Amino acid sequence: MKIWHQSFTDLTVMPVYRKTLMEHARTVMADEATVQVHGLRPGTYTQGCAPIDAIRYRYVAAMHEVQLCDAALVAARDGYDAMAIGCFFDPGLRAARSLVDIPVVALGESCALTACSMARKFGLVTLCADQSADYSDLMHAYGLERRFAGAIALDPPIDEFALEADEATASAIEARFDAASARLIAQGAEIIIPADGVLNEFLVRRGRLQALGNVPVMDSIGVLFQHAAYMVRLARTTGAGASRVQMYAKPPQAMLDHVRHFAHQ
Repeated sequence: MKIWHQSFTDLTVMPVYRKTLMEHARTVMADEATVQVHGLRPGTYTQGCAPIDAIRYRYVAAMHEVQLCDAALVAARDGYDAMAIGCFFDPGLRAARSLVDIPVVALGESCALTACSMARKFGLVTLCADQSADYSDLMHAYGLERRFAGAIALDPPIDEFALEADEATASAIEARFDAASARLIAQGAEIIIPADGVLNEFLVRRGRLQALGNVPVMDSIGVLFQHAAYMVRLARTTGAGASRVQMYAKPPQAMLDHVRHFAHQ
């Protein structure tokens, strides 16, 4: 089984994150699947701009989502069995899922649905208040508000680049993660989800994906990989795939070819 992992970051400027993703995929999937890690095109973000600071602007995020849709088409063409979008606000998920017949999963949806099988309510730890607001909106859009305990940002907030920093910075971030998790537990969360791929891989490197008392801390990227593999197995054994009614309606090939040609002129 081959899984195309698609980050919403430019991995050429985040080498520690990229390395951890690759190692983590080998650990989680073992012989079950090969995960190929991909990022957005080098130079997608202006120099020195963290993704979290750019994608708060919806036009910028929407333009980058086109790259994810292009990647889904390439993954399907090149024989990948599934695509896994490693960004928690699930950019391009609806569009990408409508374009290809291979399963397409994304971090936010995969983690939230899995958490509902593990606990009554789940809570999200985010990097900043903008993420918390966006992810709260997303959980409501998915109809999961009754299972959602809330989203709490690290205090003070950080960007993705901080998660590749030195030991002193790392220790401080761990303490902030613990504090945010404690607040979520006080709000009724029975499982904690690191709601950012880069944050999750930081915790993997630090050996911090451990239960807080009786409250599990989810390996969100690990869940993403396993959810992709599960959807592949489901398709193979039952024939199940995405509905083509309304939300994931697949455009006719002639229409798709015309739109893509026009967009990429």
